[in-house]
Amino acid sequence: MSRLPWMIACLVFSACHSHVGRTPPAPPAARVEVWVDGTWPVGGDGSRSRPFQALGPVLAREAGAPLRVHLAPGRYPGPLVLPAGWELVGEGEGTMVYGEGAETVVRAPDGAGLRGVVIEGGGWGLEAGGAVRVDAVRFTGQGSGALWMRAGELTVDGGRFEAGGPEAVGLRVEGAGARLHEASFGGAFRRAVEIRDARVELESVRVGGARTALHQARGEARLVRVTVEHGPDVGLFVQHGTLRLEDVTVTGHEYGLQTREATLETRGFTSVRAVRAGVALLGTTGVMEDTRVVGSGDFGAVSLLGSDTLLRGLHVEAAEAYGISATRGRLRLERALITGLTSREGDAGDGLHLRDVEVEARGLVVRDVAGAGVLAAQGARVVLRETSLTSCRTAGVWGETLARVTAGGLEVRGSGGPALVALENGVLRVEELSAGDNAGGLVAADCAGETRVTLGRVKGQDTVGPGAPCVTGPSR
Repeated sequence: MSRLPWMIACLVFSACHSHVGRTPPAPPAARVEVWVDGTWPVGGDGSRSRPFQALGPVLAREAGAPLRVHLAPGRYPGPLVLPAGWELVGEGEGTMVYGEGAETVVRAPDGAGLRGVVIEGGGWGLEAGGAVRVDAVRFTGQGSGALWMRAGELTVDGGRFEAGGPEAVGLRVEGAGARLHEASFGGAFRRAVEIRDARVELESVRVGGARTALHQARGEARLVRVTVEHGPDVGLFVQHGTLRLEDVTVTGHEYGLQTREATLETRGFTSVRAVRAGVALLGTTGVMEDTRVVGSGDFGAVSLLGSDTLLRGLHVEAAEAYGISATRGRLRLERALITGLTSREGDAGDGLHLRDVEVEARGLVVRDVAGAGVLAAQGARVVLRETSLTSCRTAGVWGETLARVTAGGLEVRGSGGPALVALENGVLRVEELSAGDNAGGLVAADCAGETRVTLGRVKGQDTVGPGAPCVTGPSR
């Protein structure tokens, strides 16, 4: 007899025998449904037809499968501690869990869910960790803050955060992750959203009345379709972190956006009526695309200090002081329109105000400003390409105190002073200039020290007259 059939039989038997006695993995425990109704008589068993009268008996249960606790409309006192994985499900505005004094109303240290309830009063409304989901929940009247996420992952869908005092925080996230969708913050929060070493995403969120809408220290934040309105301090602030903005508008704050030693990526950021500056970047590296600043105050529309920034598609309108003020660092500018600048003190109003900074600009348009179209000073190095400066009250391009400006494809028309000014060792080199109707003529230069102006081709304006030995050219 061949040994092959015998071997096959043994293998089949062994394979079958290996499954004998094995216990299949247990399915995850089903969530147990419990009902609570404060209007029900004492003696309920927690079923839908005979609900418990209070949350106490539910929370006193021995550990087991996670519970989904259905709360009928009514008022339920805290403080509460939810075991891991439990859910509180209410019926909307009529279902309220409340606290008194400085105690936290609901704690969920190991994850939980809340849906369709109102959390009222207390120091904090909810302190949580683990996996937490909050749907259609309203937080109101907390003295310290609405929601404090200490660890884990938070998801908020819908709902409203209402300030309970001038020092309250709407959402604080520390060392955790959070995502908010279609939520709103109302009232005078000190900070609507506070981030510390966290990862946070806000999408379709509205903030109204908070002193600061976003205060971020380290970590990463992404804001998409976010509206911020009517606060007295900084609208959005980040320090030592990464901030990404897409379709975000800030109205009526001291600064629309302020950063310190941060990384910034924006597309579609708008600042309206900032008291000081629409955008203020300190020591920041970033790219800003399609930025609009309307009606900023005495620090100008965009203020850059020690930053390395690309601004592409900038629109500044009706700002005071400066369109862009840049000191130290590096600025690359592509497709910018700056118009309608004013100067309260009469010594500002420049389209670009540049000091000790490296600048490359292409496609710049400056119109109707109280100062110069471009002012470069204190050793600034500036390259202008395809630049149009119209109706600049002081001058088109002004270079002083060791500034170096190179321009090609430059147009200067309707200036209240000269088209070009060079003072105090400033050096201007203009390869191609179209000029006309400039009240101060083509060039004004003090010709002291290293001051000089070199002109290539000039069209439209009369050439330089006698008495300007540091001006060479133009050619025809």
